[in-house]
Amino acid sequence: MTAFLLEMQEKWKDPGFALAFLGLVTVFVFTRMTRIKFFTFLVLSTAYFLIFRFPDVANHVNFLIYLNLVLITGMVYVWIKRASADHYYAIMCPVLRASLLGVYFWAGFHKLNTDFLNPQVSCSSMMLYRILDMVQSNLLGIPVMLIVIALALSGLWQGLIRPKLKSSQLQKILLLASLSCGGILLYTFGFAYRDYVLLPDVILQANIYFVLAWELLGSILLFVPRLQVPILLLSWLMHAFIAMIGFVDFSALAGSLLFTFIPDHYLQRWQEQSEISLWGQKIHRVRLYFAINAFAGLFSALYYLAYLDFDIKATAGAIFNLASVIFLWPILTQLFTPKNRPAWKGLSVLNSSMPKFMAVFLIGLCCFGFMPYLGLRTAGTFSMFSNLRTEGPRSNHLLMASNPLKRWRYQEDVVWVLDLPAEVVEMDSKNAELEGSALPVVEFKKIIYEWTQMGQTVPVVFEYQGQTYDSPNIIQDPQWQTPHRNWEMYLMDFRVIEPENSGPNLCRW
Repeated sequence: MTAFLLEMQEKWKDPGFALAFLGLVTVFVFTRMTRIKFFTFLVLSTAYFLIFRFPDVANHVNFLIYLNLVLITGMVYVWIKRASADHYYAIMCPVLRASLLGVYFWAGFHKLNTDFLNPQVSCSSMMLYRILDMVQSNLLGIPVMLIVIALALSGLWQGLIRPKLKSSQLQKILLLASLSCGGILLYTFGFAYRDYVLLPDVILQANIYFVLAWELLGSILLFVPRLQVPILLLSWLMHAFIAMIGFVDFSALAGSLLFTFIPDHYLQRWQEQSEISLWGQKIHRVRLYFAINAFAGLFSALYYLAYLDFDIKATAGAIFNLASVIFLWPILTQLFTPKNRPAWKGLSVLNSSMPKFMAVFLIGLCCFGFMPYLGLRTAGTFSMFSNLRTEGPRSNHLLMASNPLKRWRYQEDVVWVLDLPAEVVEMDSKNAELEGSALPVVEFKKIIYEWTQMGQTVPVVFEYQGQTYDSPNIIQDPQWQTPHRNWEMYLMDFRVIEPENSGPNLCRW
């Protein structure tokens, strides 16, 4: 629910819906949660995305829709079986765990291409530069990274170091000093590269293989129970960084699924410490986590609606990370306190508690991630920031270079946009990348449909199947006018295709 609201409040595209859902979910969270309330949220949020946003949605929104459908199906199943809420959680956990690993796997598999491995154009390099830029972002004149470091060190001191000072005082003080030095070095390193001085290729290349190892190899190793702890900690840390550069909603979604890997004895300790004293009042960690993240959404509103000048991505990310640390604190303190740490035996990703019919969802998720190689949609299939290119006779993928499994030709049936007037480009920022590029006909007609709905006059010069068209108003062109969407336009979503002679496939969403 928090991930959904963070998506709605990221840019406040639909302020009315965002406020309505904020009010509804706040009431649900701060009153007794029931299955009826959760089911209502799942149905309404799914309907909103499918009616008003699909198919042109981000990868994590497609994943959120999928998870909603999984949870709705499971809810109906336990109602029919007259099972308890605990049983619902038990049968949902395996499919939720496997679904997250499926997304991690596809995100890594799509990156096995020549352009992602090229440090000069790799999305991994772009992300690293964004992280370094984030280090220097400010909130009310104070560097956000220094705020994060101060909060982290304060939390470590209060929760782990100060209570244990009687034993091994020197080690604890040295640990705090080392962490402080590490934070200062990180800040200084970011300052040194704040103007995008190019990093050495060896650093960029190492970052590429690190990302591949985390997503591709990590998704496989999470199936091994005794290896889950380090990979879970790494994943939470990576999502903390990703949140700071603008992906708070996806980090919240992934974090909720990573939570399903926590064994029962750790969950029991978490339940025992689930309430926090705040200003003399007891508040549940779940509610505090939600409230802090809702506050991050209000910061986004101030930025996008009131045009206040601060780095909203880093600010929202810092707020989310603070909420996450508060939420996970009982788990973290157990893991990093060797004396009282219970054994972490890990959990099987899939087990017999999952109803067999739920495997249909996992197969569907696998097929959805495989779509680019079949010649179907290229956007939203967990190929985010992967440099993947499957259009044309050859792919840049290391294992699928000859496109051996491509059966549909949507990616090759394209329109080349040769000229767009300046006023058309100014209508929408995404129109700027159309000129000089290609679009599958399905995607081109989706844009014509949008222009039609806006009632605009749109002159455009384009080429299709070797013929050049100079249309004074494409929305009234007898051959291309699109007053309605067909089923392909409802289901398909494609990226803009760069010219083949333009060099490597650049990093795009």
